[in-house]
Amino acid sequence: MRPADTAAMRSASEPLAFPPRRLAWGPLTLRRLGRTFALYAALLLVAWSLIQSTAGGGLQALALGLIAPGTGFLASADPGNAQAPYAIALAGGSIVFFAAALAIWFASGNVLLPLAVWSGTALAAAIAQPLLASRADAGAWPLALHWVPSGAVFLLLSTSAASLAWHHRNLRARKHLSQRLMRAAPAIVAPSASRDEIDLRLLQQMRLLLDRALQPVDRFDGFQWIDQFQTSAVRYQINVVSYALSMAAHAHLPAFAGYMLTAQRNLADKLLDHRVWRYWRGENLWGNLRADPDPIPRDNIMLSGFLAAQLGYAKAASGLHDFDAPGSLVFAHPSGARYAYSLPTLVDLLVRQYEGAPYGLLACEPNWIYPLCNAVTATAIRCGDAQRGTGHWKRLEPDFRRHLESEFTTAAGRLVPFRSSLTGLAAPQVGGALMQAFPCLFLNAVLPDIARRQWLLVRDDLAPGRARRALWPIDIGNYGISRASSYAAAAAAAVEMGDVEIAACLLEALDQACPLQVIGGVAHRSNASLLAHALELIARFGQADGLRSLVAAPPHAAGQAGPYIKEADYSDLLVAKAVQSDGALLAVLYPGRKAGFRFLTFGGLAPGQSHVAAIGRDYRFMANGQGEARLSLPVFGRTELRIVRSE
Repeated sequence: MRPADTAAMRSASEPLAFPPRRLAWGPLTLRRLGRTFALYAALLLVAWSLIQSTAGGGLQALALGLIAPGTGFLASADPGNAQAPYAIALAGGSIVFFAAALAIWFASGNVLLPLAVWSGTALAAAIAQPLLASRADAGAWPLALHWVPSGAVFLLLSTSAASLAWHHRNLRARKHLSQRLMRAAPAIVAPSASRDEIDLRLLQQMRLLLDRALQPVDRFDGFQWIDQFQTSAVRYQINVVSYALSMAAHAHLPAFAGYMLTAQRNLADKLLDHRVWRYWRGENLWGNLRADPDPIPRDNIMLSGFLAAQLGYAKAASGLHDFDAPGSLVFAHPSGARYAYSLPTLVDLLVRQYEGAPYGLLACEPNWIYPLCNAVTATAIRCGDAQRGTGHWKRLEPDFRRHLESEFTTAAGRLVPFRSSLTGLAAPQVGGALMQAFPCLFLNAVLPDIARRQWLLVRDDLAPGRARRALWPIDIGNYGISRASSYAAAAAAAVEMGDVEIAACLLEALDQACPLQVIGGVAHRSNASLLAHALELIARFGQADGLRSLVAAPPHAAGQAGPYIKEADYSDLLVAKAVQSDGALLAVLYPGRKAGFRFLTFGGLAPGQSHVAAIGRDYRFMANGQGEARLSLPVFGRTELRIVRSE
């Protein structure tokens, strides 16, 4: 691991203790939970009233079905009924269908499906009741009419009591955690003196990403098309590949435009391909009850926020200015509709959305709010401030912090993986330690004290001998049985937080679990997703506070301080280092397909002046009137190059 190249040292003065808290949940979450339970209590009352006021078997089955999915069939499940096994099977099948509907609601924001399954099974029970009822016991009072309503009330009360007890126990533990955090040793990271180069193995890994980024924009060879709603979505592969290349450019290649800039431009254009964002029309329809296919206006920061971060990072690292002009970011729908934005308007729209967000955080998809998605989006806003001189994040940060602490952090200090903005309900700690660790990578750029506190809480889970148990064995990029993406993402966070020990442990575990193979000069891990490869390179290219310094950087122009590599053919040359020092360009080159003399175009030179290219021997050349020159230089292995104006 390398020390950070950062403008300032991170000190121990950052506050780490949790803010005071009396309630187990935040105020808005409490109101939403109260509304949800009140609605269910009202539904129970309606069902009980219907049961008491009617003797019709169909209506009673309907009432039972309103209490819980599938329970309407239990009206015919008395032991003396010959049809009871069929009724029980139908009830069990209804529960399975409802569980699947809940999973689809979580996966795609389809809020209508669970309601449709619940009401549909209740109606089906009412219709089927005459067929399932016992003729011998017609008119009898089914046992289910006694125990289903009372069981639902008991389950509701006992679950609420257990949840309250658990949360209040966590509130007590919170005080001890705060004391422990206040005693934690300070983490001080000093700025590095210089940038080093990308080694050959890492260049070979980087080629896997570049091969996919530099292919024609309309082709997606090497991307994995599985689903477009969850973590394997192609848009996430595009985002994270771009993030990794930005980290590489920021750390090692600030004086190189060439194919790095082309790769970033291509990746942005790929994300505008309708095949990547067409999921939104359906998701907006069943999640927001709107037919608008425009993916930007609401509840979709998994595209808008991640894209704004992608473009902001690439602008800071490689000088991608293509999407600054009004209307330059166009989502073209096959119907002919065009939804035109730009990077500045995209960021400004996100700012307005945050200003009107009840939860202080935005929905990643309809009705689901993820702290991780919001941490990424916050870096996009902070990045825009650094590049445009605005102060949006400074204005938004207090509310963002307050809501993150109160609504999306448990009493025990753990981040809530995601919460339903409709019901207030949150998932248990799904995702294992990864959902606690990975957000630190992005939080460090916007809320470094919370990132450090969070990291101190989770790092014990990732210690040697524990990480394998703490990280779920699912590669989120292809849903394969592998910890590749988990090791890589957690390592990226560890590097950002300056935790050399944990990062080395995780990357070693990745090497052991998914050995690296090199075929045709391109390195890959055969049982790892493209997303996992990109996450690993964020870790490999990262430095302590590396993303934080990238987000705070002004817009990049490769030649603003002197000579830079403007063009280099990717198939012929691999650039491992390109930095400017005292008016000179320092570069390290490797041959691409084969060794030999290769053309490079240099910019940022003194127009019409003589320069020297030192590459084993000195080559003198003249820059043209635009301060550019095209040279053929020998590259037969690792080659050091120095470009300087001659005296």
